[in-house]
Amino acid sequence: MTPPITIRHSTAADRDRVLELAQLDERPAPVGDALLAEVDGRLWAAVGIDDGGAVSDPFEPTEEIVLLLQMRAEQERVMRAPGPPPRRLMAVRGRAGAIA
Repeated sequence: MTPPITIRHSTAADRDRVLELAQLDERPAPVGDALLAEVDGRLWAAVGIDDGGAVSDPFEPTEEIVLLLQMRAEQERVMRAPGPPPRRLMAVRGRAGAIA
């Protein structure tokens, strides 16, 4: 059973941890704002809100966590986009179905 997962926005203080995770995952680190998933204070995954880049701990079961972060990042990208809120919300719902 997986312990509780904390999902939060990154801060400037998290940058080194995200870079270390990217190195461990052998992938480029997300650029800009990111969503982070932590378990017991350890960073398991990060997904860029702006670029969608994802990194995760290859030694932990992170597949579903990354999917959740990607879905939430997509919602935030759409909500930041110009246009009336109802259209943005419909776009989020449509894309969430495509991701799942």
